[in-house]
Amino acid sequence: MTERFDAIVVGGGPAGSTAARTLALGGARVLVLDRAAFPRNKPCGGGLTCRVLTRFPYLQPALPRISTHAITRLYMEAPGGESVTIESDQPTVLMVRRVEFDHLLITMAQEAGAEIVERVEITRAAEDKAGIRLESRDGRIFNAPLVVAADGVYSVVARRLGFNSGWPRDSVALDMMEETPSHRLRAVDQETLWVSFAPGSGHGYGYIFPKRDYVNVGVGYVVSSFKTAIGASPYALHTAFVSGLRDRGLVEGEPDRACFTPYQIPVGGPLRVTARGRVFLAGDAGGFVNGFSAEGMYFAMVTGHLAGKAILDGPSPRLYERLWRREIGAEMRDSRFLSRFVFADLSRVGRLVGSLRACPQVAGLLVDYATGADTYTGVRRRFVLKFPRIAAKLAVHYFKRQA
Repeated sequence: MTERFDAIVVGGGPAGSTAARTLALGGARVLVLDRAAFPRNKPCGGGLTCRVLTRFPYLQPALPRISTHAITRLYMEAPGGESVTIESDQPTVLMVRRVEFDHLLITMAQEAGAEIVERVEITRAAEDKAGIRLESRDGRIFNAPLVVAADGVYSVVARRLGFNSGWPRDSVALDMMEETPSHRLRAVDQETLWVSFAPGSGHGYGYIFPKRDYVNVGVGYVVSSFKTAIGASPYALHTAFVSGLRDRGLVEGEPDRACFTPYQIPVGGPLRVTARGRVFLAGDAGGFVNGFSAEGMYFAMVTGHLAGKAILDGPSPRLYERLWRREIGAEMRDSRFLSRFVFADLSRVGRLVGSLRACPQVAGLLVDYATGADTYTGVRRRFVLKFPRIAAKLAVHYFKRQA
């Protein structure tokens, strides 16, 4: 390809689209490459904490262009049956369909001036003094001085350029879910985000995410637990989970195999190096996912924006690392620790749920975090001040793990 671009973004999901929009608004000529054609589906639960609207205020006026469903109530359940319901006066989670949300974001990037080439599957990447050379499966060549790799959990760019040789099995979750029209399968309670931690053996979770005209129902396990503790196939496990939900009166209808889309989520924390030379990793490609909640879209958008900013202000890989560590580094680290700590002993899940039920102040902090009323760092500081003994115990466990 002979056209000259200031940067190429590989992947047009939330990370790539946000990076492209940021670069285009900053005056860069940017090209987005995506293996699919938009609108395209992307397996995902589709839940965004509403802090995304505080972090990215330009989203609010754009959301009427797609279907959304705001949630104000969260139900959490532990393996022993302990449960808690957390309610808020304002929406805490925004449910979207990725086929619509991703199309909206890439459209907004194009409106800002970014260009896109669809149906380009990058299979090779190489770096030299002149820049980055990308080659697609059909033989097309793309060159640019800078690249944002936002091509997902198994990023070809990250692998080819030596950032990621492969995720450990305990750092990836297998999510087995379906997004199904409500006339076939529906949540009985349309106003509650329902989550069950460790619904069976091993390190697992299950959820019901109601949407405007759809429902997402899924069950997931860290791959290492799934391989050792679960004997069923992914679809058999999923249908058994849906059947159990129906028996409890939580869902109505039947699952649809045509809507079943298992996918993998990097939950082990960011890669050790997320930017080097001319390459910046954003979203799942860099491992930017909350290790406890498995939320990824928010962090994809944050890292996409910060990658774009670091390119415009530099370009500087060091600046990118500094920016994301300052904004989300503590959350990435703490969520990974909390996940490993809680699921190391499933009785801790019950104690966590019981604490949320018994102490409205903790639940209030969670609401402030989800709505964007306070930053993660601010909520973390308030937690330490209100509950110093609990914070001290967690700190001891954290440093023991580091030793």
